[in-house]
Amino acid sequence: SQVNVTENGIFENFILSCSSSFFKNDIQCILKENHSSGFINGAILAQDNQHHEIKTNIEHIGQNTKSYQKIKSVLNKNSKAIFQGKIYVDSNAQKTDGYQLSKAIILDQDSEFDSKPELEIYADDVKCSHGSTSGSLDEEAIFYLMSRGLNRFKARKLLIKGFLVDAIETITNEEIKKYFLNKLENKINELR
Repeated sequence: SQVNVTENGIFENFILSCSSSFFKNDIQCILKENHSSGFINGAILAQDNQHHEIKTNIEHIGQNTKSYQKIKSVLNKNSKAIFQGKIYVDSNAQKTDGYQLSKAIILDQDSEFDSKPELEIYADDVKCSHGSTSGSLDEEAIFYLMSRGLNRFKARKLLIKGFLVDAIETITNEEIKKYFLNKLENKINELR
């Protein structure tokens, strides 16, 4: 899908990908005019051979534009997730602020996470950055929670929930946020 954001406009998008065996979402957000903003956040919970892809392309055309992207993924049981994000800054898009972050927790050796961040900048007065990390659950955090009375299974679920909820907290509409939190909670409870 493509979205054109005009002067002082704000585009907010949230993706929760957790049910389909194959999911692909492609978003192009064009910040056409001055002081426009685009926010794309998401959570992926993939398991049982699921394949989930999120591709974003944010184009900063106007001046004083802002973009923020955060994608959090948890992968289990031979699943795969891909995040490909691009921030493009036109030569006229001075005072641009663009940020992109993808993080993944991989729960087994058969799952895979691929992150492809990209910055293409033609203006000189900008603040843009991107980052990507992937790894396993923190064993020290699991041990700590177990020392407080949780079994290993519940400790892992709590850490997974905390990791993914961070992306959901970016939702500004409380009713929508509650919906996604409930859906995520149900999917985390299905983890084996």
